[in-house]
Amino acid sequence: MAALLALCAAPARATEAVERPYDPPVGSHWIVEAEASSDEARSEGPRHQSIKTRSELSIDEKTADGFRITYVNRGATAEGNAPMLPIMLSALKALENVPIHATTDLAGKPVRVDNLDEAKAAMRNMLDNMMAPFHDKPQLVAVLAQMVNGLIEVDANQAAASYLEELPALATAQNTGMKLGEVRRETKTAANPLGGGAALKSNATFELTEADAVTGKRVFVQTSSYDEASIKQLMQSITDKLLTGAGDPAQTERMAKLVKEMLFTLDERTTFEVEDGMTRKITKKSVTVARVMEHSLSKTETKTVTVAAAP
Repeated sequence: MAALLALCAAPARATEAVERPYDPPVGSHWIVEAEASSDEARSEGPRHQSIKTRSELSIDEKTADGFRITYVNRGATAEGNAPMLPIMLSALKALENVPIHATTDLAGKPVRVDNLDEAKAAMRNMLDNMMAPFHDKPQLVAVLAQMVNGLIEVDANQAAASYLEELPALATAQNTGMKLGEVRRETKTAANPLGGGAALKSNATFELTEADAVTGKRVFVQTSSYDEASIKQLMQSITDKLLTGAGDPAQTERMAKLVKEMLFTLDERTTFEVEDGMTRKITKKSVTVARVMEHSLSKTETKTVTVAAAP
Protein backbone atom coordinates (compact mmCIF):
# COMPACT_ATOMS: atom_id res chain seq x y z
CA MET A 1 0.00 0.00 0.00
CA ALA A 2 2.83 2.41 0.90
CA ALA A 3 4.57 1.68 -2.40
CA LEU A 4 1.34 2.27 -4.33
CA LEU A 5 0.74 5.61 -2.62
CA ALA A 6 4.30 6.67 -3.35
CA LEU A 7 3.85 5.87 -7.04
CA CYS A 8 0.61 7.88 -7.16
CA ALA A 9 2.23 10.86 -5.47
CA ALA A 10 5.33 10.89 -7.67
CA PRO A 11 3.71 12.53 -10.76
CA ALA A 12 2.28 15.32 -8.59
CA ARG A 13 5.70 16.08 -7.15
CA ALA A 14 7.31 15.91 -10.56
CA THR A 15 4.93 18.47 -12.05
CA GLU A 16 4.90 20.82 -9.05
CA ALA A 17 5.60 24.35 -10.27
CA VAL A 18 8.92 25.40 -8.76
CA GLU A 19 9.54 29.15 -8.68
CA ARG A 20 12.25 30.24 -11.08
CA PRO A 21 14.68 32.77 -9.60
CA TYR A 22 14.99 36.36 -10.74
CA ASP A 23 18.11 36.12 -12.87
CA PRO A 24 18.16 38.43 -15.93
CA PRO A 25 21.31 37.96 -18.02
CA VAL A 26 24.18 40.36 -17.42
CA GLY A 27 24.28 42.77 -20.33
CA SER A 28 20.55 42.50 -21.03
CA HIS A 29 18.45 45.62 -21.61
CA TRP A 30 14.77 46.09 -20.83
CA ILE A 31 12.10 48.67 -21.58
CA VAL A 32 9.80 49.58 -18.67
CA GLU A 33 6.63 51.42 -19.65
CA ALA A 34 3.98 52.65 -17.23
CA GLU A 35 0.61 54.25 -17.81
CA ALA A 36 -1.44 55.55 -14.87
CA SER A 37 -4.75 57.38 -14.94
CA SER A 38 -7.25 58.57 -12.36
CA ASP A 39 -10.76 59.99 -12.46
CA GLU A 40 -12.18 61.81 -9.47
CA ALA A 41 -15.69 62.97 -8.73
CA ARG A 42 -15.36 65.70 -6.09
CA SER A 43 -17.71 68.21 -4.52
CA GLU A 44 -15.79 71.00 -6.26
CA GLY A 45 -15.91 69.31 -9.68
CA PRO A 46 -14.44 66.37 -11.65
CA ARG A 47 -10.71 65.82 -12.08
CA HIS A 48 -8.80 63.63 -14.50
CA GLN A 49 -5.15 62.90 -15.06
CA SER A 50 -3.15 60.50 -17.17
CA ILE A 51 0.62 59.98 -16.96
CA LYS A 52 2.84 57.84 -19.16
CA THR A 53 6.52 57.07 -18.58
CA ARG A 54 9.14 55.10 -20.49
CA SER A 55 12.41 53.93 -18.93
CA GLU A 56 15.34 51.67 -19.71
CA LEU A 57 16.81 49.06 -17.35
CA SER A 58 20.26 47.56 -17.92
CA ILE A 59 21.72 44.65 -15.97
CA ASP A 60 25.38 45.59 -15.53
CA GLU A 61 26.70 42.99 -13.10
CA LYS A 62 25.64 40.11 -10.88
CA THR A 63 27.05 39.96 -7.36
CA ALA A 64 26.80 37.53 -4.48
CA ASP A 65 24.01 39.64 -2.95
CA GLY A 66 22.16 40.85 -6.03
CA PHE A 67 22.72 42.95 -9.14
CA ARG A 68 24.21 46.25 -10.22
CA ILE A 69 21.93 48.03 -12.65
CA THR A 70 21.47 51.26 -14.58
CA TYR A 71 18.01 52.81 -14.81
CA VAL A 72 17.22 55.76 -17.09
CA ASN A 73 13.95 57.66 -17.36
CA ARG A 74 13.54 58.34 -21.08
CA GLY A 75 10.50 60.59 -20.88
CA ALA A 76 7.14 61.31 -19.30
CA THR A 77 3.94 62.84 -20.65
CA ALA A 78 0.83 63.96 -18.81
CA GLU A 79 -2.63 65.31 -19.53
CA GLY A 80 -5.64 66.26 -17.44
CA ASN A 81 -6.98 68.98 -15.17
CA ALA A 82 -5.74 67.85 -11.74
CA PRO A 83 -4.21 70.90 -9.99
CA MET A 84 -1.01 69.11 -9.00
CA LEU A 85 -0.41 67.55 -12.43
CA PRO A 86 2.17 70.12 -13.68
CA ILE A 87 4.17 69.71 -10.48
CA MET A 88 3.99 65.92 -10.68
CA LEU A 89 5.21 66.05 -14.28
CA SER A 90 8.11 68.30 -13.31
CA ALA A 91 9.12 65.84 -10.60
CA LEU A 92 8.96 62.93 -13.07
CA LYS A 93 11.12 64.82 -15.55
CA ALA A 94 13.70 65.77 -12.90
CA LEU A 95 15.71 62.61 -13.59
CA GLU A 96 14.93 62.39 -17.31
CA ASN A 97 17.97 61.03 -19.21
CA VAL A 98 19.99 60.91 -15.96
CA PRO A 99 21.46 57.39 -15.55
CA ILE A 100 20.76 56.09 -12.06
CA HIS A 101 23.31 53.47 -11.05
CA ALA A 102 21.97 51.27 -8.30
CA THR A 103 22.40 48.03 -6.41
CA THR A 104 19.53 45.57 -5.93
CA ASP A 105 19.06 42.48 -3.83
CA LEU A 106 18.67 39.03 -5.37
CA ALA A 107 14.95 39.68 -5.97
CA GLY A 108 15.69 42.79 -8.01
CA LYS A 109 14.54 45.21 -5.30
CA PRO A 110 16.67 48.38 -5.25
CA VAL A 111 18.56 48.76 -1.97
CA ARG A 112 20.98 51.60 -2.75
CA VAL A 113 21.55 54.38 -5.30
CA ASP A 114 25.25 54.37 -6.12
CA ASN A 115 25.52 57.79 -7.83
CA LEU A 116 23.38 59.71 -5.36
CA ASP A 117 25.18 63.06 -5.73
CA GLU A 118 24.48 63.15 -9.47
CA ALA A 119 20.81 62.29 -8.91
CA LYS A 120 20.42 64.92 -6.20
CA ALA A 121 21.98 67.58 -8.43
CA ALA A 122 19.35 66.82 -11.09
CA MET A 123 16.59 67.06 -8.48
CA ARG A 124 17.86 70.43 -7.22
CA ASN A 125 18.00 71.76 -10.78
CA MET A 126 14.38 70.63 -11.27
CA LEU A 127 13.38 72.44 -8.06
CA ASP A 128 14.89 75.71 -9.28
CA ASN A 129 13.06 75.44 -12.62
CA MET A 130 9.80 74.52 -10.90
CA MET A 131 9.94 77.55 -8.62
CA ALA A 132 10.65 80.11 -11.35
CA PRO A 133 6.99 80.73 -12.40
CA PHE A 134 5.89 81.20 -8.77
CA HIS A 135 8.38 83.82 -7.55
CA ASP A 136 5.46 86.10 -6.61
CA LYS A 137 3.80 83.39 -4.47
CA PRO A 138 6.18 82.77 -1.56
CA GLN A 139 3.77 80.54 0.37
CA LEU A 140 3.38 78.16 -2.59
CA VAL A 141 7.14 78.18 -3.15
CA ALA A 142 7.68 77.19 0.48
CA VAL A 143 5.25 74.26 0.18
CA LEU A 144 6.79 73.03 -3.07
CA ALA A 145 10.30 73.34 -1.68
CA GLN A 146 9.31 71.30 1.36
CA MET A 147 7.82 68.57 -0.83
CA VAL A 148 10.81 68.28 -3.16
CA ASN A 149 13.40 68.61 -0.40
CA GLY A 150 11.80 65.56 1.15
CA LEU A 151 12.97 63.65 -1.92
CA ILE A 152 16.39 65.31 -2.08
CA GLU A 153 17.46 65.07 1.55
CA VAL A 154 17.65 61.27 1.65
CA ASP A 155 20.50 58.81 1.93
CA ALA A 156 21.44 56.24 -0.71
CA ASN A 157 19.22 53.57 0.81
CA GLN A 158 16.15 55.81 1.08
CA ALA A 159 16.66 57.05 -2.49
CA ALA A 160 16.41 53.48 -3.76
CA ALA A 161 12.69 53.47 -2.87
CA SER A 162 11.83 56.62 -4.85
CA TYR A 163 14.44 57.30 -7.55
CA LEU A 164 13.90 54.03 -9.44
CA GLU A 165 10.21 54.43 -10.16
CA GLU A 166 8.59 51.04 -10.90
CA LEU A 167 11.41 48.69 -9.84
CA PRO A 168 10.36 48.27 -6.17
CA ALA A 169 6.83 47.27 -7.26
CA LEU A 170 8.13 44.87 -9.92
CA ALA A 171 10.29 43.14 -7.30
CA THR A 172 7.21 42.35 -5.17
CA ALA A 173 6.47 39.19 -7.17
CA GLN A 174 10.08 38.07 -7.72
CA ASN A 175 11.82 35.43 -5.55
CA THR A 176 8.77 35.14 -3.30
CA GLY A 177 9.33 31.54 -2.20
CA MET A 178 5.56 31.03 -2.34
CA LYS A 179 3.62 27.91 -3.32
CA LEU A 180 0.40 27.77 -5.32
CA GLY A 181 -2.54 28.93 -3.21
CA GLU A 182 -0.36 30.45 -0.49
CA VAL A 183 -1.66 33.74 0.93
CA ARG A 184 0.30 36.38 2.82
CA ARG A 185 -1.41 39.12 4.84
CA GLU A 186 -0.19 42.55 5.86
CA THR A 187 -1.55 45.73 7.46
CA LYS A 188 -0.18 48.99 6.07
CA THR A 189 -0.66 52.72 6.64
CA ALA A 190 -2.92 54.36 4.04
CA ALA A 191 -3.33 58.08 3.37
CA ASN A 192 -6.60 59.75 4.32
CA PRO A 193 -8.42 60.10 0.95
CA LEU A 194 -9.74 63.53 1.88
CA GLY A 195 -6.32 64.72 3.03
CA GLY A 196 -5.16 65.74 6.48
CA GLY A 197 -6.46 64.24 9.68
CA ALA A 198 -5.58 60.85 11.09
CA ALA A 199 -4.12 58.25 8.75
CA LEU A 200 -6.06 55.12 7.93
CA LYS A 201 -4.80 51.56 7.71
CA SER A 202 -5.36 49.03 4.96
CA ASN A 203 -5.41 45.24 5.09
CA ALA A 204 -3.65 43.58 2.15
CA THR A 205 -3.49 40.00 0.91
CA PHE A 206 -0.93 38.64 -1.55
CA GLU A 207 -1.71 35.29 -3.16
CA LEU A 208 -0.08 33.04 -5.75
CA THR A 209 -3.09 32.13 -7.91
CA GLU A 210 -1.43 30.47 -10.93
CA ALA A 211 1.80 28.54 -11.41
CA ASP A 212 2.70 26.72 -14.63
CA ALA A 213 5.33 24.00 -14.16
CA VAL A 214 6.12 23.89 -17.89
CA THR A 215 6.43 27.57 -18.82
CA GLY A 216 7.36 28.89 -15.38
CA LYS A 217 4.68 31.58 -15.59
CA ARG A 218 3.27 32.67 -12.23
CA VAL A 219 0.38 35.01 -11.44
CA PHE A 220 0.02 36.82 -8.12
CA VAL A 221 -3.00 38.80 -6.96
CA GLN A 222 -2.81 41.49 -4.30
CA THR A 223 -5.95 43.01 -2.79
CA SER A 224 -6.32 45.86 -0.32
CA SER A 225 -9.19 47.38 1.67
CA TYR A 226 -9.43 49.83 4.54
CA ASP A 227 -9.06 48.33 8.00
CA GLU A 228 -12.44 48.55 9.77
CA ALA A 229 -10.91 49.33 13.16
CA SER A 230 -8.97 52.31 11.80
CA ILE A 231 -12.11 53.61 10.02
CA LYS A 232 -14.07 53.45 13.27
CA GLN A 233 -11.27 55.26 15.08
CA LEU A 234 -11.14 58.02 12.45
CA MET A 235 -14.94 58.40 12.39
CA GLN A 236 -15.05 58.55 16.19
CA SER A 237 -12.44 61.30 16.15
CA ILE A 238 -14.49 63.30 13.64
CA THR A 239 -17.68 62.62 15.62
CA ASP A 240 -16.19 63.90 18.86
CA LYS A 241 -15.08 67.14 17.20
CA LEU A 242 -18.47 67.70 15.54
CA LEU A 243 -20.55 67.02 18.63
CA THR A 244 -18.28 69.09 20.88
CA GLY A 245 -18.95 72.18 18.81
CA ALA A 246 -22.61 71.44 18.13
CA GLY A 247 -24.11 73.67 20.84
CA ASP A 248 -27.92 73.44 20.80
CA PRO A 249 -29.94 70.17 20.53
CA ALA A 250 -31.04 70.87 16.93
CA GLN A 251 -27.43 71.28 15.89
CA THR A 252 -26.51 68.10 17.77
CA GLU A 253 -29.19 66.17 15.87
CA ARG A 254 -27.92 67.53 12.56
CA MET A 255 -24.35 66.56 13.40
CA ALA A 256 -25.46 63.07 14.42
CA LYS A 257 -27.13 62.68 11.01
CA LEU A 258 -23.96 63.80 9.24
CA VAL A 259 -21.93 61.27 11.23
CA LYS A 260 -24.22 58.44 10.10
CA GLU A 261 -23.69 59.47 6.47
CA MET A 262 -19.89 59.35 6.68
CA LEU A 263 -18.29 56.75 4.40
CA PHE A 264 -14.78 55.43 3.68
CA THR A 265 -14.22 52.48 1.30
CA LEU A 266 -11.23 51.16 -0.64
CA ASP A 267 -11.31 48.34 -3.17
CA GLU A 268 -7.90 47.68 -4.73
CA ARG A 269 -6.72 44.76 -6.85
CA THR A 270 -3.28 44.31 -8.43
CA THR A 271 -2.21 41.44 -10.67
CA PHE A 272 1.47 40.54 -11.21
CA GLU A 273 2.42 38.36 -14.19
CA VAL A 274 5.85 36.75 -13.88
CA GLU A 275 7.74 34.97 -16.66
CA ASP A 276 10.97 33.07 -16.08
CA GLY A 277 11.40 34.70 -12.68
CA MET A 278 10.92 38.29 -13.88
CA THR A 279 7.76 40.39 -13.51
CA ARG A 280 6.65 41.33 -17.00
CA LYS A 281 3.33 43.02 -16.29
CA ILE A 282 1.49 44.73 -13.43
CA THR A 283 -2.19 45.62 -13.74
CA LYS A 284 -3.75 47.65 -10.93
CA LYS A 285 -7.19 49.10 -10.31
CA SER A 286 -8.40 50.84 -7.18
CA VAL A 287 -11.69 52.52 -6.28
CA THR A 288 -11.83 54.89 -3.31
CA VAL A 289 -14.99 56.47 -1.92
CA ALA A 290 -15.01 58.96 0.94
CA ARG A 291 -17.76 61.21 2.28
CA VAL A 292 -17.56 63.52 5.31
CA MET A 293 -19.97 66.44 5.71
CA GLU A 294 -19.72 68.71 2.65
CA HIS A 295 -16.66 66.90 1.33
CA SER A 296 -16.98 63.86 -0.91
CA LEU A 297 -14.66 61.94 -3.18
CA SER A 298 -15.09 59.06 -5.60
CA LYS A 299 -11.80 58.12 -7.24
CA THR A 300 -10.95 55.38 -9.72
CA GLU A 301 -7.30 54.72 -10.51
CA THR A 302 -5.81 52.32 -13.04
CA LYS A 303 -2.17 51.55 -13.72
CA THR A 304 -0.36 49.23 -16.09
CA VAL A 305 3.38 48.51 -16.06
CA THR A 306 5.01 46.36 -18.73
CA VAL A 307 8.57 45.06 -19.03
CA ALA A 308 9.88 43.93 -22.41
CA ALA A 309 13.31 43.05 -23.77
CA ALA A 310 14.81 46.00 -25.61
CA PRO A 311 14.93 45.51 -29.40
